[in-house]
Amino acid sequence: RYDAPLPWDHIDTGIAKSWLKDDLLRALEAATVPDCAFDGCSHCGVCGTDFGHNIVIPPPEIPTFAGHFVPNTDRAQRLRLWFGKLGEMRFIGHLDLIRLLDRAVRRASLPVSFSGGYHPGPRIMPAFALSLGVTSSGEIADFDLTEEMEPAQFLEKLAAQLPTEMPLYRVDAIAPDSPPAARQIEQAEYYITLQPTSIAEAEPVDSATSWQQWIDQILTSDEILLEQTSKSGKTYHINGRDRLQQLERVDALPEALAFMQTNAGQAIQLRYVGACRNDGTLLRPEHVVQMLEQVSEQTIQLLHIHRNQLRFA
Repeated sequence: RYDAPLPWDHIDTGIAKSWLKDDLLRALEAATVPDCAFDGCSHCGVCGTDFGHNIVIPPPEIPTFAGHFVPNTDRAQRLRLWFGKLGEMRFIGHLDLIRLLDRAVRRASLPVSFSGGYHPGPRIMPAFALSLGVTSSGEIADFDLTEEMEPAQFLEKLAAQLPTEMPLYRVDAIAPDSPPAARQIEQAEYYITLQPTSIAEAEPVDSATSWQQWIDQILTSDEILLEQTSKSGKTYHINGRDRLQQLERVDALPEALAFMQTNAGQAIQLRYVGACRNDGTLLRPEHVVQMLEQVSEQTIQLLHIHRNQLRFA
């Protein structure tokens, strides 16, 4: 069976197949073959008479142990970055986004400070996690640096290492001891694309009038209860109206949001401003859809979500 033809026999590796067979048999017998660089030739067929003796490079010296890596935890400056996630970047999750920023910072040789402890990490602090599949032009992240540098220089170096669908808008220098952005943000502005489906299969919805009536009904309400489920499986209710500051229909999207235009049926775009606080008080796009479904008695499909801005207190 050792002489059976193999699919790669036509490839000339320089070693005779008979020698490979003998070497396999020696291996099965647990016999050792001396290294021909130091002992006698085993006649594998690689060198031949024209190759001469093997050239053995002496191993390099083992460098002196300089100690374990100690990350620089100094914080000389904090920069606040405004950036976006567009196109295919909307499929990058929150943890992958942090890894992406970490690698971009390393490639750009930016002096980012590290946290202490057993597992130190770069001090890169995104404000609020963005759901997978959601686009944005209003994301915020704080960077702590070990030495001061010009915000414009930081922006230029970092932008050169990021994909084009992750645009950087501006960078501001803030006090190193200032609270993180997540603690200061109070509201978030969203643009959402919706499409209704009548529960009773009635006539198509008159977008010109019905949507505005539903919006007015929500804005004039004092309380709209929304049922939620906790991580432990318990149900509870929140007042969605208390978390809603603005809600309006958008007839003409800003030029930067032209990608949200759709030809789907009766799809429309809405703009809303809702609570977005670090204590968990949030008004998600799904909450707005639930409120619209309550007042309209329609099944409403959420086609696209775009976070346009995070607003500070």
